[in-house]
Amino acid sequence: MYDVVGISDGDTIKVRINGVKESIRIIGLDTPETRKPNTPVQCFGKEASSNMQSLVQSKQVQLEADPSQGERDRYGRLLRHVFVNGSTNVALAQIEGGFGKEYTYDGPYAHRLEYLAAMNRAKTAKRGTWGPPCNGFHEGLATTAPAQPTPTASAPVVAPSAAPSAGTSQPGTCSIKGNINSDGEKIAHRPGDSAYERTKISTGKGERWFCSEGEALAAGWRMARA
Repeated sequence: MYDVVGISDGDTIKVRINGVKESIRIIGLDTPETRKPNTPVQCFGKEASSNMQSLVQSKQVQLEADPSQGERDRYGRLLRHVFVNGSTNVALAQIEGGFGKEYTYDGPYAHRLEYLAAMNRAKTAKRGTWGPPCNGFHEGLATTAPAQPTPTASAPVVAPSAAPSAGTSQPGTCSIKGNINSDGEKIAHRPGDSAYERTKISTGKGERWFCSEGEALAAGWRMARA
């Protein structure tokens, strides 16, 4: 049994092991981001973190390694299944409540089929992130989309026909390039960013142009480092 000494987010906790504080990345669970660098707070992320806190904060937990997974992830966090009171499977509770989804990273693991079934139940019931306002996993920002600017005399409304059409190579009135890299990561590049000029947009791959940073973030892209 190990003392929980902190909550990082909805799928990562901190425990004390032999006097050393360790981050535990829970196997089979992924929740919306709240603290990932260069990533907006995602819809239902705060709720997922809060629910994790209610499950384990200031309690003792049991940690179970899984031989199908590595000992640690690429960030140095221990990979473990986590249980409270010897019976509550923390990942299962998060998924069942709609606070996260089943996540297979390095091949099948113990409890995977149970987690998949729980996720399907949550989706069917539209619990948590599967219902409004998120209506899906990792969709949009915290709970609201960025406000749209009110048209004024100095900011005329652009007619839909003025926006770039599918397959165009020029931005038209929209200059932010929504690129998808080889890892599938969506990155938006502003004019003046270091990679802007060499970034090419292929709408056939799902890439697109954006007219504002808010529009890009709301669509699931993150802004590139300048």
